[in-house]
Amino acid sequence: MGIADDLRQGHLELLEFIEGLTDEELNRPDTIGKWSARDVILHLAMWDGEALKALAVWRTGHEYDWAYAKDYLKFNEFWIGNFRHLGSSQVIQMFNLVRNALIADSSAVSEDIWSRRGGVPRWIYDVVIDHTKHHLERLRAYRKSLGK
Repeated sequence: MGIADDLRQGHLELLEFIEGLTDEELNRPDTIGKWSARDVILHLAMWDGEALKALAVWRTGHEYDWAYAKDYLKFNEFWIGNFRHLGSSQVIQMFNLVRNALIADSSAVSEDIWSRRGGVPRWIYDVVIDHTKHHLERLRAYRKSLGK
């Protein structure tokens, strides 16, 4: 299974976990730590977007400079705060669009480039794959608490 398959699997799992949740359940505050399920989806979409930018730079033979996101807690709050006006359906749409773009871009990287660059960069796993798994566990627990 390649990186695009791993990305696709996390995407499908997230969609399964939120399927059947009402808008109120998606937006209920403080259900996953201090965030709602909607906030978690937005958070994943935002980091997928950062990974999409990083992959574009990486494909050119350069390393992406992650220094701007070093204080990731402030970075997360900035994004969550600036997108509070979006409804849950808009956030899900954003997640779908960005994750699908990341899947498409990672699928377009040739085996030659992966090989020349030393394989899939670790940050893809940290920022997207493992990150998604972490939040899926939290969404799973929330869904279970709802009896769904």
